[in-house]
Amino acid sequence: MPNAYRFSDYLLDCDARELRHGEHVVVVPARVFACLQHLLEHRERAVARDELALAIFARDNVSDAQLSQIILRARRAVGDDGQEQRVIRTVPSFGFRWVAEVEPVAAAEQTPPPGVAPGRPEPAAPEGATSPVRLVRSRHLLGAMAALVAALALAAATWWWVGAARSPTPDADATPRPGAGAVIVLPTELAQADDVAWARLGLMDFIGDRLRRAGLPVAASESVLSLLHAHAGERIVPARLREEVAGDWVVHSRALRRGAVWRVEITAEGRDDAARHAFGEHADLVRATDQACGRLLAALGRDAAGPDVDAGLSERLQRAQAALLSNELDAARRILAEAPAAQRDDPDLRLRLAQVDFRAGLYPKVREEVERLLRLEAAEAPLFRARVLLLRAGIDRRLDQRVPAERDYTEVLALVGPDGDIALQGEALNGRGMARALLGHYDGALEDLGQARILAARTGDPLAVARVDASLGFLEKVRGRPAQAAEHIARTLGEFRRFGAIYELVSMSVALAETQLLLLQPDEARASMEQAWALRARISDPSQLTNIALGRAEAMVRQGAFAVAESMLQSHADDATLNSDLHRADALRVEMAWRRGDPAAAVRVADAVLAGWRPDARTERLFRVRWMRHQAALEAGLPLRADAAPRPASAGTGYAWDWLLVAMTAQAQGRDAEAGEAYRSAVARAEQDGVPEEVAQAVYAGTTWLLAHDDHAEATALVGRISPWARQDFDLALLQTRLLHALGQTDAWSIALQDARRLAGERVIPAALQVPPSAPASADAAGH
Repeated sequence: MPNAYRFSDYLLDCDARELRHGEHVVVVPARVFACLQHLLEHRERAVARDELALAIFARDNVSDAQLSQIILRARRAVGDDGQEQRVIRTVPSFGFRWVAEVEPVAAAEQTPPPGVAPGRPEPAAPEGATSPVRLVRSRHLLGAMAALVAALALAAATWWWVGAARSPTPDADATPRPGAGAVIVLPTELAQADDVAWARLGLMDFIGDRLRRAGLPVAASESVLSLLHAHAGERIVPARLREEVAGDWVVHSRALRRGAVWRVEITAEGRDDAARHAFGEHADLVRATDQACGRLLAALGRDAAGPDVDAGLSERLQRAQAALLSNELDAARRILAEAPAAQRDDPDLRLRLAQVDFRAGLYPKVREEVERLLRLEAAEAPLFRARVLLLRAGIDRRLDQRVPAERDYTEVLALVGPDGDIALQGEALNGRGMARALLGHYDGALEDLGQARILAARTGDPLAVARVDASLGFLEKVRGRPAQAAEHIARTLGEFRRFGAIYELVSMSVALAETQLLLLQPDEARASMEQAWALRARISDPSQLTNIALGRAEAMVRQGAFAVAESMLQSHADDATLNSDLHRADALRVEMAWRRGDPAAAVRVADAVLAGWRPDARTERLFRVRWMRHQAALEAGLPLRADAAPRPASAGTGYAWDWLLVAMTAQAQGRDAEAGEAYRSAVARAEQDGVPEEVAQAVYAGTTWLLAHDDHAEATALVGRISPWARQDFDLALLQTRLLHALGQTDAWSIALQDARRLAGERVIPAALQVPPSAPASADAAGH
């Protein structure tokens, strides 16, 4: 990696820890320097807020205000501000990105200013230290361990500690040392429970023992305590602990008393960027901890390996649910399959197993089981029937059967009633809101989701609230408000990650990427898809795996990374596909052929795709294939396609793509006046809706038509509307280049061409546009 970076009149020297402006050293605080360095070293992508906070503060629990202050200082240090954002751009609901042109500089090429010794750092301005937390002290350790022995002896006398059922304790030599991919168990936090001070270390050992007997390599408690001693006075974040111990998981727990009942919460934070969360409640503190351990092991895909393996049905279903939440489907099935014979035909257990199969994408099998469950005597009970109908509605929604899904959700609400189980009410309202959004009934969807969020908040379940927020983001996306959708969706990712809800985390990462493409943010979309791709091993549903692969390929295509995108498409060409992904790979292949500089091939591919188009595929994808086919045919000089395109009732009605289809059809039939009018209506409608991708498509098509008719004045006005996006979108950068070339504006053309080249990737810029214009050019010189 280079050890210095030059941008504008500045030089950031990483070895000397200096920022220079011309011949002067700019004194910046250490954290501001770290911010600049991290953004520069990762300038090829957007950097998430949490990642940047960790790089600057060595911890990720940093407030937005703290991080914003560092960004403010960093911008000031390099002559930037939050309005212009010429150097550091804010990526809404995600983080920040370095956007200024950068020249990496090797050490030998650096020229220190006069009077400054090479490599000598200027002292950094002081900044506040991180807040200390209470850590283990050696004088507490012996007393706590003595109390632990007494407490465990008491537990042994009361319920399970002795007996043949307990697994043998591993030898001390077999305990994995730090550095062997260990699980690191931290001391338990106690909330207002001074009378059980022994539990701070006692439960730490108890949890470690349970995890170890389930086959997990747990670091010895003494090693962890020694590590904490070494960092006395400093809070160590899980990511740093994992690095220092070369571990895979950091487990922390909390015990609090609620009346006569103990609640123990355990969270495991892993390298896959998603936590596993479990809890237990019991009047006995050790039993509550044991219950939480069983559920955590299920979430980690492990056998319970504890005294309650033959638990009652309720606890078994809870453990299966914990495994299901983490998408550990094999573990969930194993927990249910190991049920005693008397439990295996229980309707609740059968329903839970059907839910596991649903998550695995076994939709025909689940539908058959649902119909069998609805015929059972248990289905006469309203709440059981409601839960089964929720599952059937989920299948219908997944398969794009919107009307029956809405009908089942409505029946669930009638079964539960307004005074019934609020969790079931909230789930049904959330599902019906999603179904109504897909049906285009936006007011009803918004009303359902608003009520669902209120109910979710009443349950005190942050995961339920996050699920409703995700649905609200989906609603905003389908009704053409991608900026608002991105805010909703991005807000949910942290909660899904915190609770280890892998299915939701992956689904929302994909949804965020799709929304970012609508916002003309291909780099951010690629970053979101990489998060989903990193978790693909945790996904069992083949159709969801296809969705992830196609989403990643689409983000790559929008970046011009065709080789890797084509490899992705070939690897998943024959995989299971939902209706929402129909013809997605076809559309990407049309786009790659066109942008590789072979418009005639793009026309051939598009015609073959359109000939076999399935009517249940997405309407907007059909339009995009037609739109690309039209542009490619213009460039190749091939006949245009006159598709059936009914004209909207008036200029203010219909979608932008409705007007573009009218315009393209009129152009194909030689009706120029009607084509021009329709192109203008398309642009007006797109701007009215405000979706950047739709505006870009309308302006691209309209400008291409205007340049072909030598209407440079109107084309200039049109391109001016999209100029802010031309620095991040290749098509618009190319369009701007084409216009300036046609106008003969050499200096401006040169700058626009640089943007197009920077964004091109493997996309081809027409040779005619790379030759400097000598005078105001005709449409032919503009690449047509």
